[in-house]
Amino acid sequence: MTLKIEKLSKAINKKWILSDLNIEVLQSECLAILGPSGCGKSSTLRLIAGLDKPTEGRIFINSVDVTNISPVQRKIGMVFQSYALFPHLTVTNNLSIGLKVRGVSTKEQKNRIANILSVMQLEDLADRFPSELSGGQRQRVALSRALLRDPFVYLLDEPMSNLDAQLREELRPQIRNLILKKQQPVLYVTHDQHEAMAIADRIAVLKEGKLQQIGTPQELYKKPKSIFVAGFIGRPQINILPATSGVVRAIRPEHINIVQEGIKCKLIDKEWLGLNQLLFLDSPLGKLKLLCGANNETFEDIEISWDPINEHQFNSYSGIRLT
Repeated sequence: MTLKIEKLSKAINKKWILSDLNIEVLQSECLAILGPSGCGKSSTLRLIAGLDKPTEGRIFINSVDVTNISPVQRKIGMVFQSYALFPHLTVTNNLSIGLKVRGVSTKEQKNRIANILSVMQLEDLADRFPSELSGGQRQRVALSRALLRDPFVYLLDEPMSNLDAQLREELRPQIRNLILKKQQPVLYVTHDQHEAMAIADRIAVLKEGKLQQIGTPQELYKKPKSIFVAGFIGRPQINILPATSGVVRAIRPEHINIVQEGIKCKLIDKEWLGLNQLLFLDSPLGKLKLLCGANNETFEDIEISWDPINEHQFNSYSGIRLT
């Protein structure tokens, strides 16, 4: 199975919210769509699912053009931010209704539902109604329902946005294993870059409806194609240095070193991060962030330097990578 979109575009009231989007997701691959609010992430999923019509472009599932066929015929497993659960059905019944429609035997239904309830930590909530669940619990039920399907493609729209940080961390590897072992392509929308980098094989970064870069998490982090991608990928955020001779330089906080003789800085603030600490510095180059070991001794006056090989350089006019 593969998912491919070619020159996908969508305009609303003559305003382009998606423009010339080209993406292919392979069998057993998870591709995350990452970008700021309003960049077109959820709109892309709605077009692929058939909930909205594209203004231009084509959508292919397993090499079949599905651009103009109904959502039902596309056989897509989708998880919405809004849960979309049946309010009058219990958790178990919400999960079983799709299996019944597909003719799965009662015994198989019970086995599959029991397994997914265990994995998603919902065993004690099996007989509750959606109104009796927290937002995070409802999201887990919605995700469980999609996982129980046998679709051609999985579309996940912020599936863990309502879960607390600890539960997200626990569920990430389980969700990845559950989905990818089924071998369908997965398109995973999130605004959380840590989540995208942990789950996805590749990441597509969008800005204002346009694809900025697509690649592995390592490729985006180590060689961003633009200032936007450099600033969007990586936490703590990259340091953008003043432009000189038409070039903007950038350096990641972990590549800055405290030295005996270098650029003189003042320590403004610091945050302890467990294994590391983040220093906020005032320098002749502006405000900088430096990531160092938690046990590094720090003083008000600090001198810093970095190896030029770790710099990222961009055209100051276009914002496109130079080296």
